[in-house]
Order: sequence, then structure tokens, then C-alpha cells
Amino acid sequence: MKRRLGLLALVVLLASGAQDPNDTLTVTRKMAKLRGEKRLFAPAVAEVHEGDKLVLEKREGAWLAVQFEKLKGWLHESEVSAKPDVRLSGEGVSETYTSSETSAARKGFNPEVEKSYRTKNPALEVAFRLVDRLQARAVSDDDLRAFLVEGGLLKEGQ
Repeated sequence: MKRRLGLLALVVLLASGAQDPNDTLTVTRKMAKLRGEKRLFAPAVAEVHEGDKLVLEKREGAWLAVQFEKLKGWLHESEVSAKPDVRLSGEGVSETYTSSETSAARKGFNPEVEKSYRTKNPALEVAFRLVDRLQARAVSDDDLRAFLVEGGLLKEGQ
């Protein structure tokens, strides 16, 4: 029984992608905010960008205490990767594919397939342009927080 529990604990640890302190992490989002506290809307200490290297200091649940240059703060684990060969959207690598394009390519959808689809479905060109515009939009933390509070998804002051 102890052996099974030990094996289960090892599998859970490996599956969680646990990192050790002093591991180097790579930012995988175009832009992420290094927070002063481990809260989504905590004041930002700095902005980090895709490809930036961070040093992991500790992990608390899904939040990572990291150091970036001389700054320290918190990032959510979904914004970084511990893999040394992580594929970025084009910064620092020779390919010019975005992370969403890479994800779509795994499903068989790539720029060539999109081009062919657009050619065969010209009526959807307006929709493609609208999607491109939506993806290019940026929303400030204050606007996002106000939206969530107004919708009852977040309590005032969180």
C-alpha cells in the first residue's frame, strides 16, 4: 500500500510540472504582469514579455514567486514554462508562428490551411477580419476588474 501511495505521489508531482527553486522559467505570453501579491488584480511591479527569463524562488499553489532582473513578484503558472526548449511565437526563434497558430497546427490548422479556407469561403473574410480585430484588443486591469465586479463575478476590493 505504501509503495502504491509513493508511486501515486510521484506521478502527481511529475504531472503537476513542479519546479524547484532557482529553476529558470520562460515567459510564454506576449505580455504578463509581475504582481506584488499572488492575486490576479494585485498592483503590477513590472511587465514581462514573451521570452523573458525569470528565476523561480518558490511556488504556492498555482502562483510562482519569481525574480526578474532585480525585481521580485508573483506570476500565475500559466504564464511561464520551465521547459528549456519552449516554443515561442517568433521572438528569439527562427519561426514566425504565434502560440495560437502552433496550437492550431497541432489540430491540423496552419497558415496554409487558413489561406485555402479563406479562398474557398470569401463570404467569411469579414468574420476573419473581425476576429483579428478582437484578438488585437487590450483591456486594462481596471476595466477588467470593473466588468467582473459589475457582473457579480468578483467582489469589490478583490
